[in-house]
Amino acid sequence: MKKSITIILAAFSLLFTVSCADRLMEETAALKARIIELESMVSTINEYYSNTSKIVAALEDHDMIRSVTTVTMEGKDSYLINFVSGRTITLIQGVDGVAPNLGIRKYEDGRYYWTVQYGSEEPQWLLSSLGLKIRASGLSPMMKIEDGWWQYSYDSGATWIRLCQASGASGSAVFKNISVSDYFVTFTLSNNTVFQLPTEAFFNRVIDKCNSLTADLATTTLLLADIDTSLAVKSITQIVGEDGTSGYKLVLNNGEELNIFPGKDEQPFSFTIKMSYPEWVDCWAVKVGDGDYTWVLDAQGRKVMASSMSSTPRIGVKDTLDAYYYVYSVYPDIEDYQWLRDANGDLVAADAYANLTMFTAVEVGAENVTLTLVDGKKVYLPLYYATNPSITFSAPSSLHYDASTYLYSEVLANTSYSIGYAVANAPDNLQIDAIALDGATVTAITADTITFRTPAAFPANVTTTRVLVFMTWGGNVTMQVLEFKNHI
Repeated sequence: MKKSITIILAAFSLLFTVSCADRLMEETAALKARIIELESMVSTINEYYSNTSKIVAALEDHDMIRSVTTVTMEGKDSYLINFVSGRTITLIQGVDGVAPNLGIRKYEDGRYYWTVQYGSEEPQWLLSSLGLKIRASGLSPMMKIEDGWWQYSYDSGATWIRLCQASGASGSAVFKNISVSDYFVTFTLSNNTVFQLPTEAFFNRVIDKCNSLTADLATTTLLLADIDTSLAVKSITQIVGEDGTSGYKLVLNNGEELNIFPGKDEQPFSFTIKMSYPEWVDCWAVKVGDGDYTWVLDAQGRKVMASSMSSTPRIGVKDTLDAYYYVYSVYPDIEDYQWLRDANGDLVAADAYANLTMFTAVEVGAENVTLTLVDGKKVYLPLYYATNPSITFSAPSSLHYDASTYLYSEVLANTSYSIGYAVANAPDNLQIDAIALDGATVTAITADTITFRTPAAFPANVTTTRVLVFMTWGGNVTMQVLEFKNHI
């Protein structure tokens, strides 16, 4: 009986040994097959890593995407990406990764570096033979399997470094998802890090919005800072902007055309003109978000005056490593851009969808066109009628009028000047009056001439001598401001 039991146990032991050996052989064969399969994928994987480096390089070079075309490669949805710089790459959506997983991560210097992850461990920096992190925008790492080991090279195959034994296990692709929109291509990494590359359409739209706001600022200077109550609206028509927004074209009686695109949505920032004390001059101020208005400063830290004598702010965008942000500059330092910052000192990101305008409403009444600015100020422009009187001026013989700056040339202190004028469509009850400011005095008014005398000495910090000319008829009054640059 004992002999029978011994024989049975020996048989079971032999069967168990044979079964384990068979299973081990099957697992070894499956591992070899998987490694052979991975070896055949190395070329595709290395190309994938190379394209990853190109994307990061485009991000750090501030490149933009010109077009994205969906194509099919290896039976999978892929993207053919063309950059403004001319570089072109093709990314296969859902490329299988390998273990160990190579990925990228942003370091505290704002740049991306390669990482390596073993199994479920936390990713760690992929290091060179000198122990240095490897920039993801430089040469992409090359992978290979040799002698059963995963190895990588960061110098185009000149040297190779062992990573770990090739287990045959699959891993995660560098990119988990690629999403395409009109203004951005969004890349989601395997570690859930997200970064975006802007399209050329995004940049063009942002620039158009900045140019439109700059034009609005110039219009606001004309309406608020350069006081001219003789302006009137000859015609108003509705227009549609390139982005589909609805606006109005106002043609003024002086021939100037104003394109006003009112916006009702919340804006990332807004400008206004405020009186600066104790200087008693109009200056530009800006408000970001829900903060308070602060003075707009030039490159030298001085308040920016709001008049045709100085300049209106020019709005633009500049790029950093990871995004575009709003900047501004003022004449004459138009190339010396300064960052637009919020109340916390942070940069204000450029947004293709943002509403940038100086005006929130345009209302046409029976007698006026009312323009409402973002800070609540209202500008009333009377409707122009051909029967209304209009006045034109001629410069004194010794002076020259510059239509681009609305200024007459330099006047001397303690000197008399005579300004010729002519009135068209003058009613019988028309009256001409004039007042001189800034220490000057009006000495005579005739049917076609206004004479004034400049002050004995020009006041400090006053750069012009102004004469206000009034036309009064019936219950109507218009005023024209004449500015003469002081000779200092």
